[in-house]
Amino acid sequence: MLEVTAKWVGGWKFVGTDSGGREMKMDASVEGGGEGDGFRPAELPLMGLAGCTGIDTIEIIQKMRQPVESLELRVTAEKQKDGPPGFAGVEIEYIIRGKGLSKEKIERAVRLSEDKYCTVSGALKRSTPVTHKITIEETS
Repeated sequence: MLEVTAKWVGGWKFVGTDSGGREMKMDASVEGGGEGDGFRPAELPLMGLAGCTGIDTIEIIQKMRQPVESLELRVTAEKQKDGPPGFAGVEIEYIIRGKGLSKEKIERAVRLSEDKYCTVSGALKRSTPVTHKITIEETS
């Protein structure tokens, strides 16, 4: 079981605490009436998605013995304009650097993470279209 808490500390600010006692500040954006002194709550599922699929993907790529040097994930989302609150769509860009990487193996690793292992991806996909693109940068 996962459990977190969020404690209001004034204004629009909250401090979130995970089960290990680590804290994270959250606040509304300046445009939303806050001071912008922390993560916006709507960013947190996106950050979780990036971390979750990133961990899975790098583990799978390394098990495939791919010479990966770096992995960066950029997650973008559009909020729904009409209807219930949520995301209209989410896109994950995997930027992978290394020498002689196999495009097929990288694509397989990403698919395995998104479709089989990443809890956050599975949860988001129930209500939101999630797409990805892979950018492989050859290093020397």
